[in-house]
Amino acid sequence: MTNRLSFWHLFWRSFFPDRHSAYRQFSLQRVAIMLLFWPAFLTIALINRLSLWLDTLLFPEFENIEIYQPVFVVGIPRSGTTFLHRLLAADDERFTTTALWELIFAPSILQRRFWIAFAHLDGKLGRPFSRLLHFLERAALGGLDGIHKTGLLDPEEDYLAMAPHLGCFLLILPLGDASLWKLAHLDTAVDQKQRRHLTSVYRQLIQRHLYVHGADKTFLSKNPSFTPWMESLKDEFPDSRFIACIRSPQQALPSQISSILPGTKIFSGKPDLNWWRDGLTDMLLHYYDILMQRHQQWTEKEIQIIRMNQLASAPMTSIGWLYKNFGWHMGEPYRRWLESEDDKAGSHRSGHQYTAKKLGIDAADIERRFHQPMDYFQLADRPCQNGFSRTD
Repeated sequence: MTNRLSFWHLFWRSFFPDRHSAYRQFSLQRVAIMLLFWPAFLTIALINRLSLWLDTLLFPEFENIEIYQPVFVVGIPRSGTTFLHRLLAADDERFTTTALWELIFAPSILQRRFWIAFAHLDGKLGRPFSRLLHFLERAALGGLDGIHKTGLLDPEEDYLAMAPHLGCFLLILPLGDASLWKLAHLDTAVDQKQRRHLTSVYRQLIQRHLYVHGADKTFLSKNPSFTPWMESLKDEFPDSRFIACIRSPQQALPSQISSILPGTKIFSGKPDLNWWRDGLTDMLLHYYDILMQRHQQWTEKEIQIIRMNQLASAPMTSIGWLYKNFGWHMGEPYRRWLESEDDKAGSHRSGHQYTAKKLGIDAADIERRFHQPMDYFQLADRPCQNGFSRTD
Protein backbone atom coordinates (compact mmCIF):
# COMPACT_ATOMS: atom_id res chain seq x y z
CA MET A 1 0.00 0.00 0.00
CA THR A 2 1.48 3.30 -1.01
CA ASN A 3 1.63 6.08 1.53
CA ARG A 4 0.19 8.75 -0.72
CA LEU A 5 -3.30 8.52 -2.16
CA SER A 6 -3.84 9.41 -5.81
CA PHE A 7 -6.86 10.22 -7.94
CA TRP A 8 -5.66 7.81 -10.61
CA HIS A 9 -5.40 4.88 -8.20
CA LEU A 10 -8.85 5.53 -6.72
CA PHE A 11 -10.42 6.07 -10.16
CA TRP A 12 -8.94 2.85 -11.54
CA ARG A 13 -9.93 0.79 -8.51
CA SER A 14 -13.49 2.14 -8.70
CA PHE A 15 -13.98 0.11 -11.89
CA PHE A 16 -11.33 -2.59 -11.40
CA PRO A 17 -11.23 -3.29 -7.65
CA ASP A 18 -8.61 -5.51 -6.09
CA ARG A 19 -9.35 -8.30 -3.64
CA HIS A 20 -9.11 -5.91 -0.66
CA SER A 21 -11.91 -3.64 -1.88
CA ALA A 22 -15.31 -3.39 -0.23
CA TYR A 23 -16.86 -3.57 -3.70
CA ARG A 24 -14.76 -6.34 -5.20
CA GLN A 25 -17.82 -8.21 -6.53
CA PHE A 26 -18.82 -7.02 -9.98
CA SER A 27 -22.07 -5.04 -10.07
CA LEU A 28 -23.69 -3.22 -13.00
CA GLN A 29 -25.24 -0.88 -10.45
CA ARG A 30 -21.79 0.09 -9.20
CA VAL A 31 -20.46 0.72 -12.71
CA ALA A 32 -23.44 2.98 -13.44
CA ILE A 33 -23.06 4.86 -10.15
CA MET A 34 -19.33 5.39 -10.69
CA LEU A 35 -19.99 6.73 -14.19
CA LEU A 36 -22.15 9.36 -12.52
CA PHE A 37 -19.97 9.89 -9.44
CA TRP A 38 -16.61 10.60 -11.04
CA PRO A 39 -17.67 13.34 -13.50
CA ALA A 40 -19.58 15.12 -10.73
CA PHE A 41 -16.79 14.73 -8.18
CA LEU A 42 -14.00 15.76 -10.53
CA THR A 43 -15.97 18.75 -11.83
CA ILE A 44 -16.61 20.06 -8.32
CA ALA A 45 -13.01 19.31 -7.30
CA LEU A 46 -11.61 21.13 -10.35
CA ILE A 47 -13.83 24.20 -9.83
CA ASN A 48 -13.02 24.34 -6.13
CA ARG A 49 -9.28 23.96 -6.57
CA LEU A 50 -9.24 26.58 -9.32
CA SER A 51 -11.20 28.95 -7.07
CA LEU A 52 -8.81 28.32 -4.19
CA TRP A 53 -5.91 29.21 -6.47
CA LEU A 54 -7.68 32.41 -7.58
CA ASP A 55 -7.99 33.36 -3.89
CA THR A 56 -4.19 33.58 -3.70
CA LEU A 57 -4.26 36.15 -6.51
CA LEU A 58 -7.35 38.14 -5.53
CA PHE A 59 -7.22 37.96 -1.72
CA PRO A 60 -3.60 37.13 -0.79
CA GLU A 61 -4.00 38.82 2.61
CA PHE A 62 -6.10 35.91 3.89
CA GLU A 63 -2.88 33.99 4.53
CA ASN A 64 -1.94 36.55 7.21
CA ILE A 65 -4.98 35.76 9.37
CA GLU A 66 -4.06 34.24 12.71
CA ILE A 67 -6.10 31.28 13.91
CA TYR A 68 -6.44 31.72 17.67
CA GLN A 69 -7.35 28.76 19.88
CA PRO A 70 -9.51 26.79 17.40
CA VAL A 71 -11.89 24.28 18.93
CA PHE A 72 -12.11 20.76 17.53
CA VAL A 73 -15.04 18.51 18.41
CA VAL A 74 -13.77 14.97 17.88
CA GLY A 75 -14.45 11.59 19.45
CA ILE A 76 -16.28 8.39 18.70
CA PRO A 77 -18.67 8.50 15.71
CA ARG A 78 -22.36 8.33 16.68
CA SER A 79 -21.63 9.72 20.15
CA GLY A 80 -23.33 13.12 20.06
CA THR A 81 -20.71 15.11 18.15
CA THR A 82 -23.31 16.63 15.82
CA PHE A 83 -25.53 17.65 18.72
CA LEU A 84 -22.59 19.21 20.59
CA HIS A 85 -21.38 20.98 17.46
CA ARG A 86 -24.74 22.60 16.85
CA LEU A 87 -25.13 23.57 20.50
CA LEU A 88 -21.77 25.34 20.47
CA ALA A 89 -22.30 26.86 17.01
CA ALA A 90 -25.43 28.60 18.31
CA ASP A 91 -23.12 30.91 20.28
CA ASP A 92 -22.41 32.97 17.18
CA GLU A 93 -20.97 35.81 19.23
CA ARG A 94 -18.01 33.55 20.00
CA PHE A 95 -17.82 30.87 17.32
CA THR A 96 -17.92 30.59 13.56
CA THR A 97 -18.25 27.24 11.85
CA THR A 98 -18.71 25.87 8.35
CA ALA A 99 -22.06 25.18 6.70
CA LEU A 100 -22.60 22.33 4.28
CA TRP A 101 -23.05 24.61 1.26
CA GLU A 102 -19.67 26.23 1.87
CA LEU A 103 -17.86 22.91 2.17
CA ILE A 104 -19.20 21.45 -1.06
CA PHE A 105 -19.74 24.45 -3.32
CA ALA A 106 -17.75 27.33 -1.82
CA PRO A 107 -14.57 26.53 0.11
CA SER A 108 -12.91 29.58 -1.47
CA ILE A 109 -13.38 33.26 -0.64
CA LEU A 110 -14.30 33.97 -4.26
CA GLN A 111 -17.08 31.36 -4.32
CA ARG A 112 -18.51 32.43 -0.98
CA ARG A 113 -18.68 36.07 -2.00
CA PHE A 114 -20.35 35.10 -5.26
CA TRP A 115 -23.03 32.95 -3.59
CA ILE A 116 -23.63 35.46 -0.79
CA ALA A 117 -24.20 38.18 -3.41
CA PHE A 118 -26.44 35.82 -5.38
CA ALA A 119 -28.49 35.04 -2.25
CA HIS A 120 -28.91 38.76 -1.63
CA LEU A 121 -30.20 39.23 -5.19
CA ASP A 122 -32.48 36.21 -4.80
CA GLY A 123 -33.95 37.80 -1.68
CA LYS A 124 -34.71 40.97 -3.62
CA LEU A 125 -36.60 38.88 -6.19
CA GLY A 126 -38.75 37.07 -3.62
CA ARG A 127 -36.44 34.07 -3.02
CA PRO A 128 -37.48 31.85 -5.98
CA PHE A 129 -34.04 30.20 -6.12
CA SER A 130 -34.03 29.58 -2.36
CA ARG A 131 -37.39 27.82 -2.51
CA LEU A 132 -36.25 25.63 -5.39
CA LEU A 133 -33.00 24.83 -3.61
CA HIS A 134 -34.86 23.88 -0.44
CA PHE A 135 -37.07 21.50 -2.42
CA LEU A 136 -34.06 19.86 -4.07
CA GLU A 137 -32.21 19.72 -0.74
CA ARG A 138 -35.05 17.84 0.97
CA ALA A 139 -35.35 15.48 -1.99
CA ALA A 140 -31.62 14.70 -1.84
CA LEU A 141 -30.98 14.75 1.92
CA GLY A 142 -34.36 14.09 3.51
CA GLY A 143 -33.79 10.34 3.51
CA LEU A 144 -30.83 10.81 5.87
CA ASP A 145 -32.85 12.51 8.62
CA GLY A 146 -33.10 9.39 10.75
CA ILE A 147 -29.33 8.82 10.61
CA HIS A 148 -27.79 12.28 10.28
CA LYS A 149 -30.16 15.16 9.68
CA THR A 150 -28.51 17.93 7.73
CA GLY A 151 -29.16 20.71 5.24
CA LEU A 152 -27.13 23.07 3.11
CA LEU A 153 -27.34 25.84 5.74
CA ASP A 154 -26.59 23.58 8.72
CA PRO A 155 -23.20 23.37 10.45
CA GLU A 156 -21.36 20.38 9.04
CA GLU A 157 -18.07 18.50 9.18
CA ASP A 158 -15.39 20.58 7.50
CA TYR A 159 -13.35 17.58 6.41
CA LEU A 160 -15.75 17.52 3.44
CA ALA A 161 -13.78 20.45 2.00
CA MET A 162 -10.70 18.21 2.10
CA ALA A 163 -12.23 15.73 -0.36
CA PRO A 164 -10.66 17.35 -3.46
CA HIS A 165 -7.31 17.01 -1.65
CA LEU A 166 -8.03 13.34 -0.79
CA GLY A 167 -8.05 14.18 2.90
CA CYS A 168 -11.66 13.21 3.61
CA PHE A 169 -12.27 9.77 5.11
CA LEU A 170 -15.87 9.79 3.84
CA LEU A 171 -14.48 8.97 0.37
CA ILE A 172 -14.24 5.38 1.58
CA LEU A 173 -18.03 5.11 1.26
CA PRO A 174 -18.34 5.68 -2.52
CA LEU A 175 -14.91 4.25 -3.38
CA GLY A 176 -14.53 1.35 -0.94
CA ASP A 177 -10.75 1.25 -1.48
CA ALA A 178 -8.74 -0.22 1.40
CA SER A 179 -6.01 2.42 0.99
CA LEU A 180 -8.42 5.00 2.42
CA TRP A 181 -8.34 3.33 5.84
CA LYS A 182 -5.01 5.10 6.37
CA LEU A 183 -6.96 8.35 6.86
CA ALA A 184 -8.53 6.70 9.92
CA HIS A 185 -5.00 6.14 11.26
CA LEU A 186 -3.41 9.34 9.95
CA ASP A 187 -1.01 10.12 12.80
CA THR A 188 0.50 6.63 12.65
CA ALA A 189 -0.10 5.44 9.05
CA VAL A 190 0.86 8.50 6.99
CA ASP A 191 4.34 9.98 6.78
CA GLN A 192 5.11 13.40 8.25
CA LYS A 193 5.44 15.14 4.88
CA GLN A 194 1.96 14.12 3.75
CA ARG A 195 0.44 14.90 7.16
CA ARG A 196 2.03 18.33 7.04
CA HIS A 197 0.65 18.89 3.55
CA LEU A 198 -2.91 18.00 4.61
CA THR A 199 -2.86 20.16 7.75
CA SER A 200 -1.37 23.06 5.77
CA VAL A 201 -4.23 22.82 3.25
CA TYR A 202 -6.67 22.65 6.14
CA ARG A 203 -5.10 25.72 7.79
CA GLN A 204 -5.67 27.75 4.64
CA LEU A 205 -9.29 26.59 4.43
CA ILE A 206 -9.82 27.90 7.97
CA GLN A 207 -8.08 31.19 7.14
CA ARG A 208 -10.38 31.65 4.15
CA HIS A 209 -13.40 31.00 6.36
CA LEU A 210 -12.27 33.55 8.94
CA TYR A 211 -11.54 36.07 6.18
CA VAL A 212 -15.20 35.93 5.14
CA HIS A 213 -16.90 35.45 8.52
CA GLY A 214 -14.63 37.42 10.86
CA ALA A 215 -11.06 36.96 12.01
CA ASP A 216 -12.12 37.88 15.55
CA LYS A 217 -14.22 34.71 15.88
CA THR A 218 -13.11 31.36 17.29
CA PHE A 219 -13.14 28.70 14.61
CA LEU A 220 -15.25 25.68 15.59
CA SER A 221 -14.75 22.33 13.84
CA LYS A 222 -16.58 19.03 14.24
CA ASN A 223 -15.11 15.86 12.78
CA PRO A 224 -15.07 12.47 14.54
CA SER A 225 -12.80 11.48 11.65
CA PHE A 226 -10.24 13.99 12.98
CA THR A 227 -9.74 11.86 16.10
CA PRO A 228 -6.76 10.09 14.46
CA TRP A 229 -5.54 13.54 13.31
CA MET A 230 -5.32 15.00 16.83
CA GLU A 231 -1.53 14.93 17.09
CA SER A 232 -1.08 16.47 13.63
CA LEU A 233 -3.70 19.14 14.37
CA LYS A 234 -1.99 19.94 17.66
CA ASP A 235 1.30 20.38 15.82
CA GLU A 236 -0.37 22.72 13.31
CA PHE A 237 -2.41 24.62 15.94
CA PRO A 238 -0.49 24.45 19.25
CA ASP A 239 -3.09 26.46 21.21
CA SER A 240 -6.06 24.40 19.99
CA ARG A 241 -8.70 22.92 22.31
CA PHE A 242 -10.29 19.52 21.83
CA ILE A 243 -13.68 18.27 23.01
CA ALA A 244 -14.10 14.53 22.58
CA CYS A 245 -17.50 12.86 22.70
CA ILE A 246 -17.65 9.25 23.82
CA ARG A 247 -20.25 6.52 24.11
CA SER A 248 -20.22 2.87 25.05
CA PRO A 249 -18.86 0.74 22.17
CA GLN A 250 -21.82 -1.57 22.75
CA GLN A 251 -23.95 1.28 21.37
CA ALA A 252 -21.52 3.21 19.18
CA LEU A 253 -20.26 0.30 17.07
CA PRO A 254 -23.61 -1.07 15.82
CA SER A 255 -24.87 2.48 15.29
CA GLN A 256 -21.81 3.33 13.18
CA ILE A 257 -22.03 0.19 11.07
CA SER A 258 -25.78 0.51 10.58
CA SER A 259 -25.51 4.17 9.59
CA ILE A 260 -23.07 3.46 6.77
CA LEU A 261 -24.80 0.42 5.26
CA PRO A 262 -27.53 2.36 3.38
CA GLY A 263 -24.77 4.23 1.55
CA THR A 264 -22.97 1.03 0.63
CA LYS A 265 -26.17 -0.29 -0.94
CA ILE A 266 -26.31 2.81 -3.15
CA PHE A 267 -22.73 2.47 -4.34
CA SER A 268 -22.89 -1.27 -4.93
CA GLY A 269 -25.60 -3.82 -5.46
CA LYS A 270 -23.46 -6.28 -3.49
CA PRO A 271 -22.14 -4.60 -0.29
CA ASP A 272 -19.85 -6.64 1.95
CA LEU A 273 -21.08 -6.41 5.54
CA ASN A 274 -18.03 -8.24 6.90
CA TRP A 275 -15.62 -5.75 5.25
CA TRP A 276 -17.33 -2.77 6.83
CA ARG A 277 -17.93 -4.39 10.21
CA ASP A 278 -14.33 -5.56 10.61
CA GLY A 279 -12.81 -2.31 9.34
CA LEU A 280 -15.04 -0.07 11.45
CA THR A 281 -14.48 -2.21 14.54
CA ASP A 282 -10.70 -1.83 14.19
CA MET A 283 -11.13 1.89 13.52
CA LEU A 284 -13.24 2.53 16.60
CA LEU A 285 -10.85 0.55 18.79
CA HIS A 286 -8.07 2.80 17.49
CA TYR A 287 -10.15 5.90 18.23
CA TYR A 288 -10.75 4.84 21.83
CA ASP A 289 -7.03 4.14 22.27
CA ILE A 290 -6.17 7.61 20.93
CA LEU A 291 -8.62 9.30 23.29
CA MET A 292 -7.19 7.41 26.27
CA GLN A 293 -3.67 8.48 25.32
CA ARG A 294 -4.57 12.11 24.71
CA HIS A 295 -6.56 12.33 27.94
CA GLN A 296 -3.59 10.97 29.88
CA GLN A 297 -1.00 13.17 28.14
CA TRP A 298 -2.81 16.50 27.66
CA THR A 299 -4.11 18.96 30.23
CA GLU A 300 -7.71 19.86 31.02
CA LYS A 301 -7.17 23.11 29.13
CA GLU A 302 -6.33 21.12 26.01
CA ILE A 303 -8.92 18.32 26.05
CA GLN A 304 -12.27 17.62 27.63
CA ILE A 305 -14.30 14.42 27.42
CA ILE A 306 -18.10 14.53 27.14
CA ARG A 307 -20.32 11.47 27.47
CA MET A 308 -23.27 11.25 25.12
CA ASN A 309 -25.84 10.32 27.76
CA GLN A 310 -24.91 13.33 29.91
CA LEU A 311 -24.96 15.71 26.95
CA ALA A 312 -28.35 14.46 25.76
CA SER A 313 -29.99 14.61 29.18
CA ALA A 314 -28.50 17.88 30.44
CA PRO A 315 -26.93 19.95 27.63
CA MET A 316 -26.83 23.11 29.76
CA THR A 317 -24.70 21.34 32.38
CA SER A 318 -22.29 19.92 29.80
CA ILE A 319 -21.89 23.20 27.90
CA GLY A 320 -21.60 25.18 31.13
CA TRP A 321 -18.75 22.96 32.26
CA LEU A 322 -16.90 23.43 28.98
CA TYR A 323 -17.24 27.20 29.19
CA LYS A 324 -16.01 27.23 32.76
CA ASN A 325 -13.05 24.95 32.06
CA PHE A 326 -11.90 26.81 28.94
CA GLY A 327 -12.45 30.24 30.50
CA TRP A 328 -15.16 31.33 28.07
CA HIS A 329 -17.77 33.92 28.97
CA MET A 330 -21.35 32.89 28.22
CA GLY A 331 -23.53 35.74 26.96
CA GLU A 332 -27.05 36.11 28.30
CA PRO A 333 -28.87 35.49 24.96
CA TYR A 334 -26.95 32.25 24.47
CA ARG A 335 -27.58 31.22 28.08
CA ARG A 336 -31.33 31.68 27.64
CA TRP A 337 -31.24 29.69 24.41
CA LEU A 338 -29.36 26.86 26.14
CA GLU A 339 -31.94 26.81 28.92
CA SER A 340 -34.66 26.31 26.31
CA GLU A 341 -32.65 23.42 24.85
CA ASP A 342 -32.32 21.99 28.34
CA ASP A 343 -36.10 22.01 28.67
CA LYS A 344 -36.36 19.94 25.49
CA ALA A 345 -33.63 17.48 26.54
CA GLY A 346 -34.69 13.86 26.50
CA SER A 347 -37.69 14.43 24.22
CA HIS A 348 -35.78 13.63 20.98
CA ARG A 349 -36.09 10.11 19.63
CA SER A 350 -33.83 9.07 16.80
CA GLY A 351 -35.38 7.50 13.74
CA HIS A 352 -32.25 5.39 13.28
CA GLN A 353 -33.09 1.81 14.21
CA TYR A 354 -30.84 -1.23 14.03
CA THR A 355 -30.20 -4.62 15.63
CA ALA A 356 -26.65 -5.53 16.59
CA LYS A 357 -27.31 -9.24 16.07
CA LYS A 358 -28.31 -8.70 12.43
CA LEU A 359 -25.03 -6.85 11.91
CA GLY A 360 -23.06 -9.84 13.18
CA ILE A 361 -21.94 -8.02 16.32
CA ASP A 362 -21.36 -10.09 19.44
CA ALA A 363 -21.69 -8.27 22.77
CA ALA A 364 -19.17 -10.55 24.48
CA ASP A 365 -16.62 -9.91 21.72
CA ILE A 366 -17.04 -6.15 22.11
CA GLU A 367 -16.59 -6.48 25.87
CA ARG A 368 -13.41 -8.45 25.31
CA ARG A 369 -11.87 -6.19 22.65
CA PHE A 370 -12.94 -2.86 24.14
CA HIS A 371 -12.53 -3.64 27.83
CA GLN A 372 -9.64 -1.18 28.29
CA PRO A 373 -11.47 1.98 27.11
CA MET A 374 -14.69 0.77 28.75
CA ASP A 375 -12.88 0.48 32.07
CA TYR A 376 -10.89 3.69 31.65
CA PHE A 377 -13.85 5.83 30.66
CA GLN A 378 -16.23 3.92 32.94
CA LEU A 379 -18.69 3.45 30.11
CA ALA A 380 -20.73 0.85 31.93
CA ASP A 381 -23.30 2.02 34.48
CA ARG A 382 -20.80 2.52 37.28
CA PRO A 383 -19.65 5.58 39.23
CA CYS A 384 -17.23 7.73 37.22
CA GLN A 385 -13.58 7.77 38.15
CA ASN A 386 -10.26 8.73 36.46
CA GLY A 387 -11.46 12.34 36.11
CA PHE A 388 -12.48 11.70 32.49
CA SER A 389 -16.06 12.89 32.70
CA ARG A 390 -15.88 16.38 33.95
CA THR A 391 -19.56 17.09 33.44
CA ASP A 392 -20.67 14.80 36.29
